[in-house]
Amino acid sequence: MLFRSAPVTMMGAAAVDSDLEASVISSTGVRDALRAGDAAAAARLLGRPFEIEARVQRGDARGRQIGFPTANLWLGDYLRPALGVYAVRAMIDDGPDTQRGVANLGLRPTFGGLAEPRLEVHLFDFSGDLYGRRLRVELVQFLRPERKFPNIEALKEQIGHDATAARTVLAAAGRRRRGPRPLAESEGG
Repeated sequence: MLFRSAPVTMMGAAAVDSDLEASVISSTGVRDALRAGDAAAAARLLGRPFEIEARVQRGDARGRQIGFPTANLWLGDYLRPALGVYAVRAMIDDGPDTQRGVANLGLRPTFGGLAEPRLEVHLFDFSGDLYGRRLRVELVQFLRPERKFPNIEALKEQIGHDATAARTVLAAAGRRRRGPRPLAESEGG
């Protein structure tokens, strides 16, 4: 089979950023920006931040063990943005409250690696059980590429720096604009 049937999302007219008026806005441009780690360019093209939405799965609790509990999201058919650390905003079960955080999208090389990348989201100032709940995560800004650390202490120290950088980025970014639901890679044009 050459083509796979996929749901189509109809969207209304979008406001065009004046910097983009002379350029063609295409799904290829969005994918290229995300694969390059340019979340801001992807957001300008989409008119909103790129989002990943999935049900929180159980991991091996390494984040909790080192003081940074994470919600683990498997990507499924989603486009694979650049692997690395992002400042993020998230909504739980499509609720009205936005949580701020930092996330690693990657293969976890410090812990032996994974076959498929996953999104591990640490929400600031949040305590509660997220297992089985849906998390909608906006990639606000790419902070750094994923890398392997020589030991757990070096990783913990870097996560602390990443969290501080994400808080700064998110404070400057202000409140989120809620947009249409994200498209899986197989759905777009």
